[in-house]
Amino acid sequence: MRPALAPATAAPLASARTPLLPARMLPTRMLPLPGRVLPARTPLLPARVLLLAACALLVSACAAPDADRGFTPGGGMEPAAVAAPETPGPQPGTETVTAAPGLTIEIEWPDEPDPKRSAVIKAFADDFTAQWRAVGTSGRDRSYAKGIDARSSAYMDALTWVQGFLKDRQSARGVAKLYALRVPAVMGRGAEADGCVDLTGVRLTDQEGTPLARQPAWLKRPRAVFLQTAGLGQGDDGAWRIRLYRHAAYPDERAKECVR
Repeated sequence: MRPALAPATAAPLASARTPLLPARMLPTRMLPLPGRVLPARTPLLPARVLLLAACALLVSACAAPDADRGFTPGGGMEPAAVAAPETPGPQPGTETVTAAPGLTIEIEWPDEPDPKRSAVIKAFADDFTAQWRAVGTSGRDRSYAKGIDARSSAYMDALTWVQGFLKDRQSARGVAKLYALRVPAVMGRGAEADGCVDLTGVRLTDQEGTPLARQPAWLKRPRAVFLQTAGLGQGDDGAWRIRLYRHAAYPDERAKECVR
């Protein structure tokens, strides 16, 4: 987990091991956008740390979680009234979404009865889909920007990711899978969403759709299957938006849960 907003400056290639963008170097904070893979030595932030980081960026304050019990759903400060009510979430089951011609996203929606958590999951999945839609349309579709808080680091992270494809005149075809979606923590107007990503069915192409002769390692096992995590904040309009990205790559223990 490179969204299409505005051009981003490129950094020189750090090494042949750089997992994405042949001419780009991953930021030092190691972003977990679709296709970005963290080195095994970089652990995924614990849920408590991730959510606190997301909460620090929210307009409204979030109370610190209990040191022993971790997060308690709804255990933060009472959220301010929002304009939009929670809407029914997606029906459980597998949905195939066309992101662009020849590029589809397969989403396995969980049976989540809680409307708030369901809304967080949908925002997470919609953001994932929209970023690939930007890649598949060569940047013409910018809808991913709607699902990311423009004041957060996630905004520039996503922008850089999408712009990397455009700079290299690359696109993608195939099937990206998103499954095991869950919300391990909700605190007031902050939440964490987790989901497993499988990119083994995706192939990089040129902008005309012709597959590249050499496919990158991040589209092959084990690096193509990983755990994606996001910190989200709920705005005054009731919408959940991404504020922070993290992920765990194999052989991280949490990433192993995504291996089928």
